[in-house]
Amino acid sequence: MATVNVYSPRSLLKEALHLGLGDYQYWKVFYIDLPQPAVELPEGIRVGPIAPEDLDGVVDEGMLQRREFGGEGAQGFGLFRDDELVAVQWYWWGARYEAERQGRSWRLPEGAAKSTGLYTLPQHRGQGYAALLKRQTAYLMSQRGFTRLYSRIWHSHKSSIRVSEKTGWRVAGSYIEICPFSRRIQLRLPV
Repeated sequence: MATVNVYSPRSLLKEALHLGLGDYQYWKVFYIDLPQPAVELPEGIRVGPIAPEDLDGVVDEGMLQRREFGGEGAQGFGLFRDDELVAVQWYWWGARYEAERQGRSWRLPEGAAKSTGLYTLPQHRGQGYAALLKRQTAYLMSQRGFTRLYSRIWHSHKSSIRVSEKTGWRVAGSYIEICPFSRRIQLRLPV
C-alpha cells in the first residue's frame, strides 16, 4: 500500500515558493547607536574580551564553533559566571566584515561594527545572560570608538529578536535574498 503524504497549506506554500524562488535568506537587521552606558553586572558576573584560543577547552560544540569568528577585524567578548564562560559574542568590522559579507547582506557605514555569534551555553539560557552581554558589549564597543552596531538575525529566531528588542536595539530593515534559476537577487528594505 502506498504512503500518502498530507501537507498543510503553509508547507505547500513554502514548497511552491522554494521551487519558484530557489534558496532564500531573510534576515532582520537591528542597530543601536553608541555610546551606551556601562551595565551594573550582578555579583559573580563579569564581561571581558576573549580571543579564539580562550575557547579551546570548551566542550560545547556550539561555543567551540565561535572560535572561527575571531581574528583581524574582530573582537570577542565573554560573559563569565564565577569564572565559568557561559556566553560569547563577537563583533566584525572593516575588511573582516567585508570578506565574510562577499557583497551580500547589510553594508556597514564608517564607524560601525556587526554583532555576530552571540551564543549562550544551553544550561544557562533563560537567565538573561545574552541580554547582559549584548548591553555590556555595546558599552565596550563604544569605548573602542565605534558609533553604531548592527545585528543581523534570521527572521524567525524569536529569542534573538527578543534579546535585541529588550536591550534597546531598533530595526534598521530587512535583508532578503532569493535565487530563482540560480540567479541571486538581493533586496535591502529599510524601515
